[in-house]
Amino acid sequence: MRMAIIDRDTELVDALREAAVRRGWESHALLRAVGARQLAEMGVDALVFDPAAVGADPWAWVGDLAGRLPELALLVCTAHSSVDERVEALALGIDDWVVKPADPEELIARVERATQRVRRLVDDGAEEAPIRAGELDVDPVARQISVAGVGAGLTPREYEVFAVIARAGGAVVAREEVFLRVWGYAMGPSERSVDVHVGKVRAKLARVSPGYAYVHTHHRVGYRFEPQPLTAAAADPVGEGK
Repeated sequence: MRMAIIDRDTELVDALREAAVRRGWESHALLRAVGARQLAEMGVDALVFDPAAVGADPWAWVGDLAGRLPELALLVCTAHSSVDERVEALALGIDDWVVKPADPEELIARVERATQRVRRLVDDGAEEAPIRAGELDVDPVARQISVAGVGAGLTPREYEVFAVIARAGGAVVAREEVFLRVWGYAMGPSERSVDVHVGKVRAKLARVSPGYAYVHTHHRVGYRFEPQPLTAAAADPVGEGK
């Protein structure tokens, strides 16, 4: 297990590294943001960072990392945040968000949980063969969806949401189950992340495959995957939304 940390709080960095040593992990304290290639060469499994220590546009950097290194667990640890920032970060593929002051042992436990979740999702994809669904070409290893060679542009988190629903083989998957499988912990009563991500998945699939509806809503229950031509989807008495 290898963890990298980007943070100007030297006391927190030292405490995290000490906690990592107690678990037999390797850790690297980085002075600045580095690219996906360098992190891959370092063999990093998890990255803990404070956006304030990354640079002027931390979310562009996060989006690049999430797209290039889907097997990398990403955790934010920062003192200042807004709801908009947290929503944007989760949509880009951040696995967890911890508010400072943070307990090092709790943060390490969250890192461990995030890496286990990421590895499970990557292993699930590695066991699957590419499939064709409607007009979609789904590559579970690359975690990408395309139509006639045109990528849908799903973020890693959006693909994970899609994959959990699609793997059910047409059965309805409860929102709570989707959230648990993708985020790794129980969904709160007012949590809307699944609905937001499904909406983004639908919009992106509609751009590359406008003649089909793929993810269907079952009111108060969850979602079902079934490629349906729009004429058939419009006549579907159960599905809500396209």
